Amino acid sequence: MRFLILLLPSLLLAQSALPPVVLVNGYQDLPCENKVSRETFGQLEEKLRAGGREVIWFNNCSVPAAGEPRPTIEEMGAALGRKIAESGAAQVDVVVHSMGGLILRSYLAGKQNAASTFAPPANPRVRKAVFLGSPHFGIGFAQLFGSVAAVDPQVRAQLPGSRFLFDLATWNQGADDLRGVDAIAVAGAANATGDGLVFFTSASLRFQAGEDRLRIVPYCHTNSPLLRLAAAACARPPYLAEVDSDDHLSWRIIRSFLDGTDEWRRLGTDPASSWNTNGGLLLSYQDREGTAVEAVTKVTAGTVDLAKGAYAWSTEFVPAGRQDVRITATPEVTSAVTITPIGFNVAVIKTGPRLAAVLPAAGRVPTLSRAPGMFVSIYGAALATSSAQAAALPLPTELAGVRVLANGTPLGLQFVGPTQINAILPETAQGLLKLEVRNAEGAHQINVLVEAASPAIFTQSGTGLGAAAAIDAVNGTLNTAQSPARSGSVVAVFATGLGATEQRDGLAWATTPTVVEIGGVRVTPVYAGRAPGFAGLDQVNFVVPADAPRGAAVRLRLISNGRGSNETTLAID
Repeated sequence: MRFLILLLPSLLLAQSALPPVVLVNGYQDLPCENKVSRETFGQLEEKLRAGGREVIWFNNCSVPAAGEPRPTIEEMGAALGRKIAESGAAQVDVVVHSMGGLILRSYLAGKQNAASTFAPPANPRVRKAVFLGSPHFGIGFAQLFGSVAAVDPQVRAQLPGSRFLFDLATWNQGADDLRGVDAIAVAGAANATGDGLVFFTSASLRFQAGEDRLRIVPYCHTNSPLLRLAAAACARPPYLAEVDSDDHLSWRIIRSFLDGTDEWRRLGTDPASSWNTNGGLLLSYQDREGTAVEAVTKVTAGTVDLAKGAYAWSTEFVPAGRQDVRITATPEVTSAVTITPIGFNVAVIKTGPRLAAVLPAAGRVPTLSRAPGMFVSIYGAALATSSAQAAALPLPTELAGVRVLANGTPLGLQFVGPTQINAILPETAQGLLKLEVRNAEGAHQINVLVEAASPAIFTQSGTGLGAAAAIDAVNGTLNTAQSPARSGSVVAVFATGLGATEQRDGLAWATTPTVVEIGGVRVTPVYAGRAPGFAGLDQVNFVVPADAPRGAAVRLRLISNGRGSNETTLAID
């Protein structure tokens, strides 16, 4: 008994450390102001509470409408953000059903009612998310809902090809961004294509989290009388979100994923082994200035016709692989698109320059966020007709007839070429930048989210992989297996993305703290900031700790603003 009494405080402390779980329901039949979680999620709330979790119920019907008969998904997303903030929790986990997934994604993006307008929260405070049957690219059987869309903004937003869905799918660097949230999707399998309302391709998170983040269970979408009528192909229990026992597959997946175990990977069906021949396609055809072309009468991918939505063209199932897309317009356009299976693919086809991604010049990092003063490589097509490189500092704002603007301000250009531009983001950048590339053939614009810091380490290979670009800070010797660092020596690592700086002792120190992680050992650097005399290049000096592992390739990364850099290596003897 004494042992149990001593152990009890530790157990209670462990339970209290678990993040609260926010439950978000989907589209509801009216009236719905007094809905409780059981009506969507069955026993899920009580099971989570029995496992030591605080549960926060977010009934989207409780959100007042601003200008239409029902609130927009954007308004519900903003209300979800307020609910999370009011919880006082440093982080929460979120479980969503159906349209609730769009509410969560709208919150993470800071989606506003106006088209292509976003105000992403600086810290969303969401740790993990489980999406149950969310129509990320629209509901199926859209023709059944068309007449309702005129008076219901929630239905209108969920129709395939809507402006809302396209904006959400392309809000950061032409893609969606879950802001580092660890997420999985669960799709119902009423038949070979989906849960009776949402197709596998639309429910999948492959577009953001990868194909391994989808589990398929043999359940129907919902027990809602209205939606069951529309989705008559699947009007029988069990239902995807309505947990009715400890054996309910959705409950077992949710419990495992939130608790950090691997059981969820073995539950349901693996789509990679059972359903991997088709992918969805959401496509926008734009003119040379990046404006959607209205005068299009038909779009075909291979042999599959796309359906025209309110803004873009889409279809749920296109055979995987390279497909020729034919756009019937004046003039007719043909372009190749590669379809990856188990999810939706988003494509922009246009004349003139087309932007694809903005990466740290040092290499890829596990986030789409960039930092003030970061040296970036902008990738795309038809960016320039020739290549040119800056000869000296200060960097020119035009090279080979190409200009890059961030919120209308020209950037300094280090290099331009047909598929790549190297530039430096403004030192004062913050929030969502509108990045535009303009040349004689036209222009294209995408958003880039800028956070306080997002470090990336340069490597000796120039790929962002392998040995770090690091030297002995005293004698300048390059760190290699033949010339390793030693305990107590000072190493200088070159990087980008440490963020804004302040002048101290003649140096530009990063204002956001940086941590060096060497072989799992964390070290506070003696200096982190701009490399003296260079624009966009950062330098981190640190003393090799006595307890650092030894070897020719000890794992090295930087951490700042909660963001980890690419993983590189350092030789330590």
